[in-house]
Amino acid sequence: MLPLSNFTNKVLIIVFGLLLLIFPIFIFASTQKKSYEPREDEKYLTLEINKVKITAEIAKTPKEVARGLSGRDSLGETNGMLFYLGARRNATFWMKDMKFPIDIIWIDKGTIVYIVENAPVPTQNNIPAYTPDKLATHVLEVNAGFVSEHSIKIGDRLEIPTN
Repeated sequence: MLPLSNFTNKVLIIVFGLLLLIFPIFIFASTQKKSYEPREDEKYLTLEINKVKITAEIAKTPKEVARGLSGRDSLGETNGMLFYLGARRNATFWMKDMKFPIDIIWIDKGTIVYIVENAPVPTQNNIPAYTPDKLATHVLEVNAGFVSEHSIKIGDRLEIPTN
């Protein structure tokens, strides 16, 4: 009987030790910030930065992301376009075929990490492109002056209210 009891004790110690190792990993993984991923049928989303609500059109396919706001005449005062990048990356945005200046906001897992204010309308000889020095999961384009008007800065949170 004694050998079985020693064996049982050893098994219990090993199982308990494994649980002590695995539990913190599980807790860490479950508390990591998740980035927003749009549903396939989702076209618009209400966002909030510094208590300012923004109605954002969602660009999620490569074609939608490439086209962006190009060719449009304007954007509503509290409207924007949210680009879903799929994975964290240094996404370069350019002003090709833009008809109005914009502010460009790069977001990583809900936190603003890079901002370009007042990106100008391109000329025939100069199409500006902007690349952040940080990785991002999303990019938000809004009217030029929006960032300044609402005191938006790096480190601010972009909230996506749940329905």
